[in-house]
Amino acid sequence: MKIGIIGTGRLGISLGRYLRYRKISSKENVIDLSRLGWRSFESYAEIAAQSDIILITVPDDEIINVWNKLSKENIEGRCVIHTSGALSSEIFSDAKGLGAEAASLHPMMTFSSIDTEIKSMEEMSLVLEGNSPQAKKLIEGLGNKYFSVEKKFKIRYHLAGVYASNLIIPMIHRGIDNLQRCGFSEKEAKNILLPLVERTVENIGEKGIKDSVTGPLHRGDLNTLKGHLNSQEVWERDLYLAGSRELLKIIGGNKDIECILEEKR
Repeated sequence: MKIGIIGTGRLGISLGRYLRYRKISSKENVIDLSRLGWRSFESYAEIAAQSDIILITVPDDEIINVWNKLSKENIEGRCVIHTSGALSSEIFSDAKGLGAEAASLHPMMTFSSIDTEIKSMEEMSLVLEGNSPQAKKLIEGLGNKYFSVEKKFKIRYHLAGVYASNLIIPMIHRGIDNLQRCGFSEKEAKNILLPLVERTVENIGEKGIKDSVTGPLHRGDLNTLKGHLNSQEVWERDLYLAGSRELLKIIGGNKDIECILEEKR
C-alpha cells in the first residue's frame, strides 16, 4: 500500500512518521523533508500516479482547492482521504465518477508540533466517515481503536473534540493567571495545577462525569462562591459563570447557588 500525503504541517508530518512506524509506506509531496528519509513529489500528477491512497492533511479551507487540482489527474482506483474533523467526504463531489474512493479520516488527537510522540498516537482514536474499503484497510493496518461517524454528524463530532481539547485551555489559563496574581511564577503555577488537571481527567475515565465533580459548587459552599465572584473583575466572571452553570446542570440544580450566579451576570 503506497500512501501519498498532501500537506506538510504538524498533522501531515506526524501522520507520515506514524505510518512509517507502523511499517505502512508513506511519501510526501514536498521537497524539504529529506531529513525524515521521505521521497517528495513534484506534482499532483506524480502523487496520483504513484499512490494507492492520497491523504490530504491541509487546513479545512484549503481541502477544496487541493481537490480541484487533484481531480484533474487520473485518480481511477485511488482512495482520496482528508483528515478534517468537521468536513465530510462529500467535498470530493465527483470522486465516484472519476473511479476513486473517497473518505474522511480524523485522528482524535492534538498535534501541537511535528514531533508528536508515537506513543500518544498509538493511543488515539481514528474516526472514519465514508464508504471506502481502502480507507478501512488502512485503519485496520494502523491498529488503533477506530469508529465510524455519519456525514451529517461531522460538525457536531468535531465540536466534541474542540470542547474536550481546545476549550479547556482558557480554563487552565485562567487558573494559572490567578496563581500568578498570588505571586507564583508561571512554572510554579503549572506545577501546582497540572497534577490537579490530570487527576480530574483520570477521575472522569474511572468514575464518569457526574461523580468527578468536586469543589465548592458541589458542596454548596455559598460564601466561597460569593468570594470567588467578588474577587473577579466583571470581564473575568463570564467564564466562571458559564462553567458553574454547566456544573449545576450536571449535578442537579441548587436554587441558592442559581440565585448567586444570576446576581453576578
